[in-house]
Amino acid sequence: MAGRIFCDTSVLIRYFADDDPPRAFAAAGLFDSDATLVVSTTALLELVHVLRTRYGVTNPVLGEGLISFLTRSNVELVDADRGATVAAIQWSLRVSARRIPDALIAAAAEHAGCDQIATFDELMTSPSVPVRLL
Repeated sequence: MAGRIFCDTSVLIRYFADDDPPRAFAAAGLFDSDATLVVSTTALLELVHVLRTRYGVTNPVLGEGLISFLTRSNVELVDADRGATVAAIQWSLRVSARRIPDALIAAAAEHAGCDQIATFDELMTSPSVPVRLL
């Protein structure tokens, strides 16, 4: 099953939650294959939201799981630099693990060459791109 395969959030959820054995097994088979797994920050953000709210996964566990996944040799992050994203998640775990989505957004903004991140979120933080409150 070689080639480039974009992973939808549902595949990531089944793999991380391991709550539906046939689907979790299929996801694990895909992840352990020779295929290049392509994911987006959007899928990762959805994954974080679902694992937090539906499965009660704690933020440090989420961060470590994302780092472990993103550092696999067959994973490609399509809309952010993978190394910068891992570094941003590691930063988030040191600063405030509940801000993992901010770290993913910051990595995408950095990848896009943005000068600032505009937000209304007074708690938004970024390890790499300055945050501007509107």
